[in-house]
Amino acid sequence: MRLLFLFLTVISPALLRAEPPKPRNGDKLLVINDDGFSSFHSGRYKTAEDLRNQMRCFRDTQVGVFEWCIAAGSRVNFPSKTCELIGTGVTEFPRRGDKLAAETLQKLAADGVDTLKVVAEACHEAGMSCYASLRMNGDYSAGWMGESLPRMLNSTFWWQHPEFRVRGKKGEDQTKLSYAFPEVRAFKLGILREAAERDIDGINLDFLRHPPCFGYEEPLIAAFKAQHGQDPREIAADDPRWLQLRADIMTDFLRDVRKLLNEAGAEKKRHLGLSARVDWKEYKSHGCDIDTWLKEGLLDYLVIAQHTLGGYEFDLAPFVQKARGSGCAILFGEEATLSGHDRTPAEDKAIAEGKMKPPVREVFTLDQYKSRAAKWYAAGADGLQLFNEGRLEVMKVLGTVPPAK
Repeated sequence: MRLLFLFLTVISPALLRAEPPKPRNGDKLLVINDDGFSSFHSGRYKTAEDLRNQMRCFRDTQVGVFEWCIAAGSRVNFPSKTCELIGTGVTEFPRRGDKLAAETLQKLAADGVDTLKVVAEACHEAGMSCYASLRMNGDYSAGWMGESLPRMLNSTFWWQHPEFRVRGKKGEDQTKLSYAFPEVRAFKLGILREAAERDIDGINLDFLRHPPCFGYEEPLIAAFKAQHGQDPREIAADDPRWLQLRADIMTDFLRDVRKLLNEAGAEKKRHLGLSARVDWKEYKSHGCDIDTWLKEGLLDYLVIAQHTLGGYEFDLAPFVQKARGSGCAILFGEEATLSGHDRTPAEDKAIAEGKMKPPVREVFTLDQYKSRAAKWYAAGADGLQLFNEGRLEVMKVLGTVPPAK
C-alpha cells in the first residue's frame, strides 16, 4: 500500500491529468456505445468468439473508443461479486429475446467467460480503447411487463431496499435508486471498482439512461432545511439552491469514481479515463454540475446529447466554451434511432405466431450523419459519440467530415 502511495505521489501530475482519447484514422474522435444487452437479446452474441469478432470488425474504422455497457437495470453482464448477473433466478421472461439473453449470459459465466475482459482485449486487438459504460439509473418499476422484466434486470439490492428509491413530493415511490443515499452510491461504486479491475481504459457514466437520480428523499429534505430553513417541497423544483444541493452529492460521487480510476491506473501504470453523457438542457435538474466537473479536471471527454429519440439540435458552442482550458474533449452525442420502440411482449408473441412483422425503426442515413457532423465540428466539437449505431460504413467516414463553412 505504501508503494502505491509513493507511486501516486511521484508521478500523479503526469499520470492522472485529463487525457482525452486520441482520434483514430481521422481528425475527430469517434466513440460508439454498445448497450451490452441487445445483441445477446437478438442472438448475435452467443459465444466469446462472437464478442471478439464484433470488436475486430471495427479494426479499419475511425472508432477510437468502444463503450461497452456493463449493466441493464441494476444487474450486470459480467461475473461480479457485487451484483447478480442479468436473469439470475428468473424462469419466466416477457419476450423470447429476454430469455435468450439471460440464458446466454448465464452459460458464458458458467463456462468461465468474463465478458468485460473479452470485450476489452478484443477492443485493444482492434486498435480501440474500451470504456465500461454504466447506465446511472436503469431500473424498471416493479409491475412492468407483469413483473417479469424487473425480476430479470433489477438487482436484489433494488428489491430489498425500497427505502433507497427516488420519492416524489408526497413521498410516492418513483422507481429509481436515489444517489442521495450513501448506500446507493457505494453499491454503484462497487460495480465500477470491479470493472476497473479488468483491462479497461476508462469508465463512462451515462446520465441519459435514465433520470432522475434524485427526488425528495428525507436526507435531502433534512439537509436543505438545515441549510436554508425551508422545506424544499414548498419551493420551485428549479430553485438553484435545491439543484446545487443535489449536484454537490453527485459531484462527490464523480470524485469517488475518479479516485478509484486513479488507484487502478496507478497499479497499471497508465491513465484511466472518465467520461459522462448528459442532457444539454436538463443536466442541472439531473444533478450534473458540469462546470465543477470541468474545473476540477474530473472528465476526459463529455458527451452532450438529449434524453429522447434522435434528430435533436441545439447550440453546442457554450459547452465548447465551458470546456476550454480544462483538457476535456466535448463530443456531440448522436442517437441513431429517429422513430420506433422496443417490442412489447404482446408484439413479440404476435411476431412469433406470424401475425405481425417486427416493428421498423427509422435511423439516420449516412448523408444525414455527415451533414450533422459538419455542423457540430464547425461549432467546435472534438468528435461524436454514436448511440444505437452499428453500421461500419458510418464509422469509416465521420471522423474526417470537414466542418461546415
